[in-house]
Amino acid sequence: MFVFVFIVGATGLLYRNMPKGFLPSEDSGQLFCFIEAPQDISFDAMVTYQRSVLEILRADPNIEAVTGFMGATSFNPSLNVGRATMTLKPRSQRKTADEVVRGLRPKVSNMMGIKVFIQNVPAIRIGGQLTKSPYQYVVQGASTEELYHWVPIIEEKLKTLPGLLDVSSDLQIAGRKSTSRSTARRLPPRVNPQQIEAALANAYGSRQVSNIYTATNQYWVILELEPRFQRDPAALSMLYVRSSSGALVPLNAVAKLTYGVGPMSVSHLGQLPSVTLSFDLQPGLALSEAIDVIQKAALELQVPATLNTRFTGTAQAFQASLQGMGILLLLSILVIYLVLGILYESFIHPLTILSGLPTAGLGALVTLWAFNFELNMYAFVGIIMLVGIVKKNAIMMIDFAIEAQRKEGKPPSEAIYQACLIASGRS
Repeated sequence: MFVFVFIVGATGLLYRNMPKGFLPSEDSGQLFCFIEAPQDISFDAMVTYQRSVLEILRADPNIEAVTGFMGATSFNPSLNVGRATMTLKPRSQRKTADEVVRGLRPKVSNMMGIKVFIQNVPAIRIGGQLTKSPYQYVVQGASTEELYHWVPIIEEKLKTLPGLLDVSSDLQIAGRKSTSRSTARRLPPRVNPQQIEAALANAYGSRQVSNIYTATNQYWVILELEPRFQRDPAALSMLYVRSSSGALVPLNAVAKLTYGVGPMSVSHLGQLPSVTLSFDLQPGLALSEAIDVIQKAALELQVPATLNTRFTGTAQAFQASLQGMGILLLLSILVIYLVLGILYESFIHPLTILSGLPTAGLGALVTLWAFNFELNMYAFVGIIMLVGIVKKNAIMMIDFAIEAQRKEGKPPSEAIYQACLIASGRS
């Protein structure tokens, strides 16, 4: 009895302290890359940075093809972030995807002026958004001033935590901007804000004004400023606005231009301003351990109660699944006990059958620990299958033992011993 209690206690203790994960990394043959440049970079300079990164990626012997693209998208409204997808060579001609990622990181980590984030594309993406790293930690609050003050502090703290890689955020508040405050309604001739907006759109918005038709094709005519004027904010004072009377009015006569820094975009989650921090894990660190250290770090920083912090995407799904794993296993054992109780019309025989489960569970957890594997969803499914196998073998032995007692009159100890020999194929 003491041995059984010890095994049950050891199994529960090992399960509690076991490093836990969600879905293990898989090799899908594709990698994804983010290239982040300074927030006030020009498009031409961003193209130069992007090409230099793509050259490094294409030179890797494990990569078959690289495709790069730039520009604002629904999940990335910033122009200073480029993206690239990598198709790996056939599995027999290269390393694993995780090994390729670890080999590429040193090659792109020391590039001046940019940050490069490479990640293995997960086979199953659960919720969240496409960020520079696979796991997301969101900070949100009603006040953008408080939010923008605390997020850099939290980000710097996460960068110091052991085991976390590629910590970054989508907070971009250092972009240079030119702000104009219209005084049009107080100055003759009358100029309304829509006319000012039209003048700026003609200058910087790539507006199509006509078509040129040829025998085999057609071409759009795009209205824009010369590139040398597009790069200089001082050129705004040289723009003219056509008033309601048809006269041309200098822009600086109807608007006051000021220069400063401001957010390039304001993200929202649940109708509140938010900032998403993303991170990756070093080999050997389980997701459960990373979540624990991040939560402890947030407590150490004493983040105000007016800011809400939570995990999203894969990390959030892992937290939800972790809460129900133990309950799911206990409920499955309870259902098995009820079914066996009905089958044998006894309360004792089902307990005898189920008494082997703690030993099987302890063996499974010790095996995972010995080979440095985390307890992820696949391993948990394997444990449930192991429960079924152990239960099946125990049912066979109990059936043989009961039959030997009834027909041959053997004592319980000899009957179960004979049943074990028959079940193992040694009789």
